[in-house]
Amino acid sequence: MSTEKTSFLKSTGRFSIATVISRITGLLRETTLAGLFGAGGGMDAFVAAFRIPNLLRDLFAEGALSAAYVPIFTDKLKKEGRERAFEVTSAIFSILILVLGIIVLLGIILAPYYVKYYVSGFSNDPAKMRLTVIMTQIMFPFLLLVAVAAACMGTLNSLGRFGIPAVAPAAFNIITIIMALLFSQYFDPPIMVLGIGVIVGGLGQFGIQIPQLIRAGYKFHFRLAFKDEAVSRILRLLLPAALGVAAWQVNVVVGTIIASYLETGSIANLYYALRLMHFPLGVFGIALASVSLPHLSALVSGGDLKGAGEAQRYSSRMVIFLLLPSAAYLIGAAEAIVALAYQRGQFAWTDTINVALALRAYAIGLVFFGLVRVTAQVFYAFKDTATPVKISLAAVATNIALSLLLMRPLSFAGLALATSASAIVNFSFLYFFSHRKAPAPDRLGLLRYAVNMALAAGLAGLGAFGAMRLFQEPDGFGGLGRSLAVVIVTFVVSAAIYIVVCLLTGVEELRQVFKLFSRKSLSSPPAPTDRTLQQ
Repeated sequence: MSTEKTSFLKSTGRFSIATVISRITGLLRETTLAGLFGAGGGMDAFVAAFRIPNLLRDLFAEGALSAAYVPIFTDKLKKEGRERAFEVTSAIFSILILVLGIIVLLGIILAPYYVKYYVSGFSNDPAKMRLTVIMTQIMFPFLLLVAVAAACMGTLNSLGRFGIPAVAPAAFNIITIIMALLFSQYFDPPIMVLGIGVIVGGLGQFGIQIPQLIRAGYKFHFRLAFKDEAVSRILRLLLPAALGVAAWQVNVVVGTIIASYLETGSIANLYYALRLMHFPLGVFGIALASVSLPHLSALVSGGDLKGAGEAQRYSSRMVIFLLLPSAAYLIGAAEAIVALAYQRGQFAWTDTINVALALRAYAIGLVFFGLVRVTAQVFYAFKDTATPVKISLAAVATNIALSLLLMRPLSFAGLALATSASAIVNFSFLYFFSHRKAPAPDRLGLLRYAVNMALAAGLAGLGAFGAMRLFQEPDGFGGLGRSLAVVIVTFVVSAAIYIVVCLLTGVEELRQVFKLFSRKSLSSPPAPTDRTLQQ
């Protein structure tokens, strides 16, 4: 395995390990919420309210900001040094505080007017509508907090520091859990505590990254440098980047709007399923995408287009290798996974069945969600944010059309299936046009590889399903302990089948992962210095 691939896998491994911590705490958060609030009308209101700042988060923060900011910051860091790059960072922080502060204020003031259109299906339940409006107003400042946290993450990732930024969401999750457990009894209705928990958690997610940023030598200076060449380039890239990466959130929001017209609990079912699907997506897909953007940006900045094409191909193969079996396992053992995660307190077996149905529909698109994140980074490394926008429009149109077509015959599961289909469309176009930027040696090689891996993943998924059915009872799996045992057994069976098939067919990625762990290569090397980056 080449030194470059080893370094890439090391960074991805460290990011993934930190993300596992965040995702586990996230799963504990959802488990806590399910036990306390179930999958009823109150949870529908919270999910609907939280999705509004979440949509704007992708428009102005995590995905779009990283796509526009990281390539330019990396370019400045490599060519002009850390001090100049940090000047750009201060300008971006200052602009975020000013612009998003105004947006947050408007979002709070205007909430009673736009929320009624966003969840128009709640109009027949005035109490649920009022609750959604109030929780939207409480949680809107989360947008500003998560935006500055995203800027911290992009800066630290560009400096080769992936661990703390990846684990930062764990602070958000832990704080939300504590708030829900200790203070829900003091709110009426109790689910209102989640609004406060989101804000306090957002402060934690931002604050945990500050010490490492300071250790990297950064000092904040309020600097509204709109005319700075690097800043103006970032701002020009930001809007199309926002529209491009927002396709996912737009799809989710479309699903929420349509689901508001379906039976009570539909929004909550989709939310709980989506949180489970995000576990492997975050650990593998988003980890690979986050690590690949600074790597691709450095290659493109150095003029190594062939290297960029090879890097994209390698990242895509790793996404397929890791996410295809994850999707197969989610499909095969859905009820067991949902029961372990949520079935207690107010969350019943019927809720488990519904969430498992939505989970299977989302899992069909899991590998494509990951591939979209990785492939889009090629365009962002080339500072091309326009092409993903055009492609995302086709994906959003696909989602809306299929959602309307499937909402009646398949209910909420049809909405999840439409979201998966839109991811397939999104990736297909991104992959086709990415080769014009960074041509890979074998254009159809990825498809052949995916077909081969689908066989191994399919067998693994069947193994998980068969093992689960051996333990399943009419009303579930018989308590938390037994649910945990079933998940462990199904996971071991599924993983063993996948590994054996990969060994028999000589899958190179399996050998690379084994080699990496056998060398204990995930130990953290020192962060790269400016001198290293300039070589």
